[in-house]
Amino acid sequence: MGRRRENRWQPPEHPEVERPRAYSLSEDARGPDVCHAVTPVPVWAWVQFPTFHVRVKAFAKSWTRDAVLVEWAQFGQQADAWVWRSAVKHRALRADAERRAVHGTMPVARSPQNAPH
Repeated sequence: MGRRRENRWQPPEHPEVERPRAYSLSEDARGPDVCHAVTPVPVWAWVQFPTFHVRVKAFAKSWTRDAVLVEWAQFGQQADAWVWRSAVKHRALRADAERRAVHGTMPVARSPQNAPH
């Protein structure tokens, strides 16, 4: 059995340094008629910060026709931002993929040949 190293390197904490906050769309940009998810949907989202962009594993909590409210873990804390809908793609959770593999229920691509009649 391995033992936990007590002197393991850890990134330094700088509480006096403010972490960058992601840009979030304004209410006018995201539009009216917000729909809220009963269960947050797992997504990949491109999030913009003042000096960089990053793709994060996130959850879609709400959306409009043009934008999505995504929530992710940033520096060990919860963060969220409204981003353009085109910056978000669905992702499968590992548990969902394993469940499909065990039960043999792989998603079927719909095409004219296998469409229900």
